[in-house]
Amino acid sequence: MMNDKTFLRVAIEALRNYGLESAQLTRLGGASNTNFKVDAGDKSYVLRLHTSANHDRVGISSELAWLSNLQSDTTLVLPKAIVNFDGELVTGVPADRESETLCTLLSWIEGKIPPTVDALTDEQLAKVGSLMAQLHIHSRQFEPPKDFKRQIFDQAHFSERLEVLHAALSNTELDKTELNCLKLDANYIITHFAQLERRQDSFGIIHADFHSGNYLLCNKKVCIIDFDRCGFGFYLYDLALALMELGEQQRKAFLQGYETVTPLPTDYTKLKQVFLCLAYLDNLGFLVTNPEELSFVVGELPFAIEAFRNAVETLL
Repeated sequence: MMNDKTFLRVAIEALRNYGLESAQLTRLGGASNTNFKVDAGDKSYVLRLHTSANHDRVGISSELAWLSNLQSDTTLVLPKAIVNFDGELVTGVPADRESETLCTLLSWIEGKIPPTVDALTDEQLAKVGSLMAQLHIHSRQFEPPKDFKRQIFDQAHFSERLEVLHAALSNTELDKTELNCLKLDANYIITHFAQLERRQDSFGIIHADFHSGNYLLCNKKVCIIDFDRCGFGFYLYDLALALMELGEQQRKAFLQGYETVTPLPTDYTKLKQVFLCLAYLDNLGFLVTNPEELSFVVGELPFAIEAFRNAVETLL
């Protein structure tokens, strides 16, 4: 595992490939990658060190290919990937004698991340909803190049999340009967989900990480950042991930903004609870791998059990 000193060394080495090795670096937060703000004169950038190893060079290049396509085809304000001296979007820097760290440089978008989700106004949430709708419209007509490779949010993905969650919680003092009920209900939902038809108007490349921590308030606009988790999935799933953290009135504002651009996906009302549970499962399965988040996940279990039971009842 790299320490802060190694992170800084890798960052400076990466910036040599852009002629920015003398720039000022400021460490940024990030749950997966290690990110730095790069200030060079009157220009600023984001340097991403892909330390999570979630994606290989092809996967990262595919993320940036979609981002570039969005910039060409829409008027959305998005980070722009910067090519290095070799004309490539991904730079490899030796981290030690046996491995390298993949790095990317993106343009900096000036703005503020909302301090909490409750700080967002209905007007801002409506703008976020319309932003997602524009991404979905673009996704329906996006034709990935032959070498395009991103993760798929499919049955295997959610089943793996469930196994990780169940295994971690089995080592706690939680009631095993309740835990097994959660697993049974989750498996029922995943099985139903796996039978859904993937149509052009319902399934495609999605951002898959819409939440208030990735919203940038830029003057009167709201921008979305961090496409690192993008992949192929149902548009309903993308919506569920965004709605998961919102209260009832906030959800209405978000959906109203979405519908000003395009109608909600088919079967939204019927399948809303199913996809909200899948989003819930995905989030808990991710958080439980962090020991510092275990107590939070344990505290969420009663709510998860109720949500999954209610979702199953909508399918019976």
